[in-house]
Amino acid sequence: MIGDVINLELKHLDTAENIYKIIKETFDHTQKWAIGICGESGSGKSITAFALKNVLEKNGIKSLVIQMDDYFRLPPKSNHENRQKSLDNVGIHEVHLDRIQENIEQFKEGKSFISKPLVHYAENSITEEILEIEDIQVLIIEGTYILNIDDFDFSIFIDRDYQDTYENRMKRNRDEQSDFVEKVLDIEHHIILQFKQKANMILDKNYQIVKS
Repeated sequence: MIGDVINLELKHLDTAENIYKIIKETFDHTQKWAIGICGESGSGKSITAFALKNVLEKNGIKSLVIQMDDYFRLPPKSNHENRQKSLDNVGIHEVHLDRIQENIEQFKEGKSFISKPLVHYAENSITEEILEIEDIQVLIIEGTYILNIDDFDFSIFIDRDYQDTYENRMKRNRDEQSDFVEKVLDIEHHIILQFKQKANMILDKNYQIVKS
C-alpha cells in the first residue's frame, strides 16, 4: 500500500534472523517458496515481513513482500464507510483472497510477471501494478486473513491482539481512535484467532518464537 512507512528495529531483525535459522533447515533452493505472515492490526506483520526479506537477501535469497491490504475490494475510506453501514460488512469477504491465491500460483508456476492491485491510501483509490518475479525465490505475503489460504510453504502467526497493539495503532497516521474501530477490531480478532493453529510458527507479544 502506498503511504506505509516501515521502520525496522534491531529486535525485528533479530527475530527475522531466528526465523531464517529455522526456515533454512527445510528451504529448497530449487523451488519457489511462499511464506504467509498473519496477525491483527498493528501486530507487526509488515515489519516482520520486511525484516525477513532483509535477512533472506543478506543470505543470497531474493525475496518480495506483498501486503494483503492492497487486495481489499474497496479502497480504505470507502471500505470504512461500508463498515459503518453495517458491521456485517467486516470480515474475510472484504478481501480478494482469490487474487492473492492466483498470484501465489503464478509465482510457483515460474511466471515472469504478476499483476496485482495497488491501494493509494491518501487518494482512496485502487490501481493495478505489474511486478517482475522471475528471479524471486521467496514470496512473503502479510495480512490479517492471509492464513485462510492454504498454499503457503511456511506460515507465521503473530500472537498479539488489538488490545496489545493499541499504542502501535495510535502511532499510525491512518488509524483513528473510536469505539466503532474497536468494535471492528474485536470482530477481526475472533476471525484471525482461528488461524493460530494453522501456523508453522508463532511469535509472542515480544516477537519471540514460542512455536516452531
